[in-house]
Amino acid sequence: QGSGPILLDEVECSGNELSLDQCKKSDWGQQNCDHIEDAGVSCDPFTGPPVRLVDGESTKEGRVEVFLNGQWGSVCDDGWTDRDAAVVCRQLGFSGAAKARGMAYFGEGHGPIHLDNVECSGMEHTLGECVRPDTGIHNCWHSEDAGVIC
Repeated sequence: QGSGPILLDEVECSGNELSLDQCKKSDWGQQNCDHIEDAGVSCDPFTGPPVRLVDGESTKEGRVEVFLNGQWGSVCDDGWTDRDAAVVCRQLGFSGAAKARGMAYFGEGHGPIHLDNVECSGMEHTLGECVRPDTGIHNCWHSEDAGVIC
């Protein structure tokens, strides 16, 4: 239980808001609660592997690489769509349209191919949230490396 004033009550979020202030709620300070009703949250620290774009003409485009098992590796373009590209761009802090590129559009990577058959709805915040088979399992060559233009 907390102490002090209770600021929010009747909070209803869809999950897509960037802050609690964007959720449906009572007016700030308007509440009928006791501290025995204090809300809490537990955050999953796993946000997925770091992502970078390589060999583009700017920082907003390039071959998608992820950092897993201590090394950077590429993503196969099997099933790679604009929805997947949007998630990569969002994870890197870019907003606006995102275009997927395949067939090593930004050149072939070197090293492991970490991900294949990535399936994002387009609403995820990181590539690690997307449903996909186990990492490291693929049927690709570097000629199929995925890329994005943010």
